[in-house]
Amino acid sequence: MIPAWFPWIVVGGFLFVLLSFIASKYKQNDYQNKQFLQDFISGSILIGFLGIMMPDIFPTINIPTNLSVLSKDIDSEFDLQVGPPRLAGR
Repeated sequence: MIPAWFPWIVVGGFLFVLLSFIASKYKQNDYQNKQFLQDFISGSILIGFLGIMMPDIFPTINIPTNLSVLSKDIDSEFDLQVGPPRLAGR
């Protein structure tokens, strides 16, 4: 099972790229192509360490697996038939 903080690694990488790009434009410097990869890796490593040390700070994503949870209008239960269909005479 994937930990709750694992998808946040990508978000952290892009956040570092964005902040570094803004800082370089603020200082009126050129942002080189290799800096994108360096900043993405740095942000990913930082979020990975935070996820290992403090996993409770990352929100979990709960995905419902039951269809009746998604539709609140359905209050009745369904008959589930497993196997071949019943014969008409029985």
